[in-house]
Amino acid sequence: AAAVLPADSGPEDGTPSTSVNAGFRCLRCAASGRRVGELERRLRGAENGRLEAVAEASALAAELEALRAAVALARKALEGSFTVAEVSTTDQEQQLRTPQTAPRQLPIGVAPRRQMLVQARELLGFLLGEGVQKSAVIPREVDPRWVFPFTVLSGTLETDLLDYLLETPELSKSYEWWSSLRHPDARQNGFEQHGPSVELIQHCRSQEFAGSPCRGLSLFGSDASQPAPPRLMAFRHALVRVNATRLRRLQEAMQESLRRECTDRERNHFGLAGGDALVLGRAAFSFVTFQLRWGSYEELSMDRHVDGGPSLLHLSLGLVGRRRFRAEAVGGRGGVGERRAVRVHDFELGPGSVYITSPACFYHSVHYEPQQQDAPPTAGGASGRAGTMVLHLRSNILRLRSNPSTFKASNRMLAEVLAPLVARSLAEDPLVLPTLADVRAAEGELRGAVADS
Repeated sequence: AAAVLPADSGPEDGTPSTSVNAGFRCLRCAASGRRVGELERRLRGAENGRLEAVAEASALAAELEALRAAVALARKALEGSFTVAEVSTTDQEQQLRTPQTAPRQLPIGVAPRRQMLVQARELLGFLLGEGVQKSAVIPREVDPRWVFPFTVLSGTLETDLLDYLLETPELSKSYEWWSSLRHPDARQNGFEQHGPSVELIQHCRSQEFAGSPCRGLSLFGSDASQPAPPRLMAFRHALVRVNATRLRRLQEAMQESLRRECTDRERNHFGLAGGDALVLGRAAFSFVTFQLRWGSYEELSMDRHVDGGPSLLHLSLGLVGRRRFRAEAVGGRGGVGERRAVRVHDFELGPGSVYITSPACFYHSVHYEPQQQDAPPTAGGASGRAGTMVLHLRSNILRLRSNPSTFKASNRMLAEVLAPLVARSLAEDPLVLPTLADVRAAEGELRGAVADS
């Protein structure tokens, strides 16, 4: 009970305090269904997805989850020894004080969110000209035309949340099932040229189109109109909810800088009414790209490249398989015409590994470790689960910067305005990862929103 109610908690050594009384009050309320019912009604009544209701909905969800955790803890303590109706509050306190050696556990409902670590702070990506030069070889030194600051955050999902996401029903499907979802006119990309594999884009616009297609929506010329699976949609929804304040601060800084420092042409290239219509809580991480691969293979290496504008704010999550992400940056802050050494930064990633950065700002490549999968991909069912599963969440910003031929129109804006803002924001105010409780609460909220619509 002391863990469930931190505002009235006991000493750090785990000794129960008078908050045990509060814990049993929670038990009595929950047992009668009054408080739980009240919270559920208020939570359903919140205007899902609206910015002005996010804080209220989040607080209600957290209180409801903590209350349910309190019930579970109290019932576990009482199990096998006495019932609520048989003892007084004093007896209850004494019974909970008895097992002094029991470890103090923090219930899922109030588990601390995972702070992401600043793995690399404000490095400098580069372009040698106005676009991207295709080369498989990393140069030793360069004379960059443009440099773009970027920060890399890294983190790991809690084990329970990773397991929960892996239980997403759609992720147990076969290569044939996933292939059937691809648009008839979709072009094959580099990832899909290596055995049975699928790279598919779907939307995660949870506030507006949860569970529904968004007709005509595309990303990098590929169809993105279909909604992501509900559980993965909920992960994204929880992510933007727990980072709502951080995203709002970044949004306001971007809007102010766009108005003050950019030309009308640049602002038009940014989109969203030149940034005036930007709501980063809705735009951030609103596209998910699935990279799924079946079978047994040797190491797979993807060529170095620079992403388009929506990867200015980009999250990558590995669910199954191991890979190495390689980022290229230049050292020093020399002027135009001065050659600079290229430094390579490697990041090892496994199941549950998460990074957030700006691949729109630097050359990078990915190397997948050898994959062993005994069962061949078969049609339908769990036996067809992929041996490599990676999710990339990109944002609905700067979408006209879609391929290297369009980079010229926004290079200055990205190098001098947007990239420095995002790099500084991630370094000074790192995002946090949601917990399993956050995702479950978001999943229930979205399920209710779909039912209402």
